[in-house]
Amino acid sequence: MELHLAYPGLFDQEAGAQLAAVMGAPRQLNPRQRMLRANVARTGALYVQRGFAARYRLDRSGRRQFIGILIPGDFAGLSSFALGRLDHDIDSINSVRLQSISHDQLGTLEATSPELLCRLWQLTLLDSAISRYWIFRIGRLPGLARIANFFCEMLVRQYVRGLCGTDRFELPLTQSDLGEACGMTPVHANRMIGELRAEGICNFMDGAVEVGDFAGLFRMGQYSWDYLYLPDAVSTDLRRRLAPTATRGIALHGLR
Repeated sequence: MELHLAYPGLFDQEAGAQLAAVMGAPRQLNPRQRMLRANVARTGALYVQRGFAARYRLDRSGRRQFIGILIPGDFAGLSSFALGRLDHDIDSINSVRLQSISHDQLGTLEATSPELLCRLWQLTLLDSAISRYWIFRIGRLPGLARIANFFCEMLVRQYVRGLCGTDRFELPLTQSDLGEACGMTPVHANRMIGELRAEGICNFMDGAVEVGDFAGLFRMGQYSWDYLYLPDAVSTDLRRRLAPTATRGIALHGLR
């Protein structure tokens, strides 16, 4: 995925091409492989051209908690340019295509194209905003809303990049992965998925989510996308797609 498509409004074609020119050659990584290791000195970051990956931490028993999902167009490890290392591991979920950008190259950008490096730092701020929202989702929302809210995020983040429509999106997670992402057991996650399917809102199977009721999914998930800082045109488009339900007098959380 090209940068100007991944971040419309932040990178134009010229800036995206400038950054792509200093990245390494693409390489392929198989599913469920380590991309970046925690607490190891880093010399660069990665750009996810294709595929999905997960940020996670382990407890003392080796049990994993997902703390973020990377989709095509995301960077991994940019913060290590300032911090020197990561405090979490990152693994591929399915087959991913990656490009690297070294700290030396980022240092050169800092000297020669500070405005371009500033845009990259904006991406780390967006990552932080997403992390804060994950804390809200897991800490405040009940189980059914939590799953629906997570699905909404995955849909919107892919939709803005032209990776999906509003009726289906890729999500190559297992039910165990979904539980880890939403802070619940696989059994609980499976039960919530069954309720969403029974209500005709969505169905999660075979690495994708089929959306039967777009507005209903957003309503069930109490979802607001303000933390994603989307371009105005995208927010307007999403509101328009949700508007028919709103005009029938159904309140949509977070769309004001």
